[in-house]
Amino acid sequence: MRKLEEHRTILREIADLAFSYGYDNSSIDFSKAANPDDIPKKEFIHACHEGYKLAQHKLIDEVIFYQELELKKKPKLKEARRERNKELEESIFKDLKIIEQRLNTLSHIADGIAWQLIGGQIHIAKRFFLQEKGQKRLKESNIEVAEEINQDPDNFALISDITNSIQIGDLLVVSKGVIGMMELKQGKVNEQISEFLENLEEQNKTIEDVDIQEDFDKKTAKQLKRVVRQKERMRQVTDLIKNDEGPDPNTGKHLKINTPVYNTEYFHENLEKMHQKLENKIWAYDVIEGCIHIGIYKGKGLAMAPFAIKKIISNDTDNFIIVNWMSIVSNISEPIFAKPLDPNFIIDILTDKVKVIFGINFDMVIELFNKLGLKSEWISEKNTMKLKQKHGSQIIFELNKRAIKMNTEIRKYILVEA
Repeated sequence: MRKLEEHRTILREIADLAFSYGYDNSSIDFSKAANPDDIPKKEFIHACHEGYKLAQHKLIDEVIFYQELELKKKPKLKEARRERNKELEESIFKDLKIIEQRLNTLSHIADGIAWQLIGGQIHIAKRFFLQEKGQKRLKESNIEVAEEINQDPDNFALISDITNSIQIGDLLVVSKGVIGMMELKQGKVNEQISEFLENLEEQNKTIEDVDIQEDFDKKTAKQLKRVVRQKERMRQVTDLIKNDEGPDPNTGKHLKINTPVYNTEYFHENLEKMHQKLENKIWAYDVIEGCIHIGIYKGKGLAMAPFAIKKIISNDTDNFIIVNWMSIVSNISEPIFAKPLDPNFIIDILTDKVKVIFGINFDMVIELFNKLGLKSEWISEKNTMKLKQKHGSQIIFELNKRAIKMNTEIRKYILVEA
């Protein structure tokens, strides 16, 4: 296991390659560029691609290191349990949790690269994610193909297996400004399936037009159907990327992405000011708009993180949620590297040297909405259950078995896409 300081140094090196290399290693003087059109785009893109490629090399090395370490540790955990060696079991279990966290953190950097490739469009990021559980193992074949594609400075191929969020296709490929997915199928069976599908396409047919049981055994027929589903999902995602509308790969429903009427408001300055307070303190606390509580902790103050914000809010209401910001590494949202924060602060968060805890008081959120003219209220448990039954493909925001009703022309209820 790498020591914490070594792991932190490696994370910072990879993050600098992924997110700063394009600015730091091109001959462009950005201070003299009055607007984006003044920047030599090709040179800048080539520099960014080079940074992504160097970062991906290091990510691959680290992911392989921890995946191999994990494979060695798991049998030892079973052995310790068989021998009822509690002390050894707890030690190995702790190591496995650290390995899992570090793999997720490394994948979060890869998610940050993907975020840049898709232009920070959250609706596209959500389409890549199929909510499939389980860790992805790196495949040598995917690395080799990515290396071949990446020989061209106009191209960059991101390996899906090193990300948390991309669960469609083996590679996310940008070539001369065009983005798309690539599925790599190797082996005798996959070659057979590919040839079969190519023949169907030439005949203008689909697998529904033929009896696949005549040509394939049960196992291969199942694989064929899986390949067809993957191809269709990739096509749907590509349509969404190009046209901002098309079928949702998860639900099949037609989506049309509308440009937001209002710009999203962020509170990065609040976080940065709180971080600066940590130079002389072990904790910092702030409340935004009366409803969002933020606590930042370090050193001996880390012991306060699990309960401090919860204790403050629970004195006023039962309708609240508590979020550890470290959970960002496993969620589909803007990656932490996309935020204008001190890089050292980011690394501190990702390695648990600093904990950032958010608490949201939803009674105060409703009060704020009403003050702004957006009439809102809690609805009953019974009506919440009816809504859940009606909106099967969507998740209704629900807290303590109740949803929030909003009187708007657009939607009557707060709904969050599944």
